[in-house]
Amino acid sequence: MNTIPTQTPITTMSPPPQPAPASDSNFRSRTLVLVDDGNLKATVKIDEFLLDPKKTEHLGSNLTLETGDAADRIHISQRPDGKLSVKVNDKEYSFDGDKSASAPSSSKDKPSPPFSLNIKTAGGNDTITLDPNVSVTVKIEAGDGDDTIQAGGGVTDIYGGRGNDHIRLGRGISYAEGNEGDDTMIGGTGDSVMYGNQGKDRLYAGAGAASKTSHLDGGDGDDQLYAGNGHTVINGGRGNDRIIAHDDTVIYTGKGSDTVWANGSKARIYAKGGDRLLGTEHSTITRQAPSDAGRKAFKIQGTDAFKQRVEDDLELLRASPAGRKMLEEMDNAAQNNGAPVTIEQSEANMYRFNTRELNTLSMEDRNKIKLDDPKVGGLKDGVPGARADQGRLFYNPSLIHVKPDPTAPELTSPIVQFYHEMAHAWNGANGTLLEGTSKPSPDHPERPGPPNMELQAVGLPTDAPPFDFDNDPSTPPTSTNPAPFTENALRAEMGRPARTKYA
Repeated sequence: MNTIPTQTPITTMSPPPQPAPASDSNFRSRTLVLVDDGNLKATVKIDEFLLDPKKTEHLGSNLTLETGDAADRIHISQRPDGKLSVKVNDKEYSFDGDKSASAPSSSKDKPSPPFSLNIKTAGGNDTITLDPNVSVTVKIEAGDGDDTIQAGGGVTDIYGGRGNDHIRLGRGISYAEGNEGDDTMIGGTGDSVMYGNQGKDRLYAGAGAASKTSHLDGGDGDDQLYAGNGHTVINGGRGNDRIIAHDDTVIYTGKGSDTVWANGSKARIYAKGGDRLLGTEHSTITRQAPSDAGRKAFKIQGTDAFKQRVEDDLELLRASPAGRKMLEEMDNAAQNNGAPVTIEQSEANMYRFNTRELNTLSMEDRNKIKLDDPKVGGLKDGVPGARADQGRLFYNPSLIHVKPDPTAPELTSPIVQFYHEMAHAWNGANGTLLEGTSKPSPDHPERPGPPNMELQAVGLPTDAPPFDFDNDPSTPPTSTNPAPFTENALRAEMGRPARTKYA
């Protein structure tokens, strides 16, 4: 997972793509081998900025610990001075990413450069344990085998790999995938996003404060999913699932013959007609038939694991009233425009407008096109612009945003960001992107106002003239996207607070 503490989801709605800038020779990455003794290989990657030929500024570092295909035992704790105490198969090591690499220290008036830890255990039935005092950002790739993983106290990203894994999260914000196999995943006290993927999985949101948020997705297979304290969104996915509500729960049963125990809670349940629902006297139930909406709308490019993750999210949207309407309209747009939107794996989330006509232009001619030109999908004088028939949606399925702005929820799960970019894709496919900006916000009048195209994707008012976006004469024209073609429409359905501004 990647967490961004103060940044909003990134969206590129350019005119046509610009040429990539040449790489800046002042930036440098170097990798040092710290240990390679047959038991453990440890390397540190250091990112630097060359201020002048004799002086560098340390930008950050990543320590990678790798073991082989044996059944390895890894235990990590963090000392008060920040050093990591690492024990691998009873052999002890000590690391500090910055000091081990002799990286220059930061000046006192600057925050410390970011440091992260990556653990790769390859094959074997591995045991990976991080103590609660490990506060660094950690990514764990357990590889093949029946692995047992205990997360620590920092931001954590876990991939179980092939095998029947047991994953327990900690108090930090966590993202976890079970991948292939019958996995057990248990949330910690921190916010979490968990995907079982393939196999008969058991997912538990776990205990925590009333403010805790969890997102559980069973994926393929006959899964068991248990809500926890706080707010939990559950998607059963494909298979015959058993789903248990607790506290504040929103449930999408998905495909299959599913059973839901609401336990007398005030759950919101989106279920099929044949699903078995128990203890729902205080719940709100919405019934709808299974759907394959979105099959025509998108072409997914990437690894098999990425395709699986995207399909898991699309299955939730098919079970969602808001999501299904979005997917149906994207199917219609793909048919009308003669091409789907391509979904690609990326580090950031963004949408890029493009057409076959733009592809025939030279880069020089493309760069001359203004942002408000209808050729790039802009709505101008009440007339839709060109429709994207080569649109691309870039998605990082593990990206979690934390507090994108002071008025937004603390955690924005990947699927909400995915839906935000899908709203852009819907506007791009219909030539209804709102160009320009609205007025600056009262709290920051010195800054430019927010982009209208971002406001319309969120579902916030803009300064643009009203338009009939949904082509429905029974609804009044609006200055922003109508529901369900907005991020806030999905937030409302999932019981999450609305996003009140784009910053």
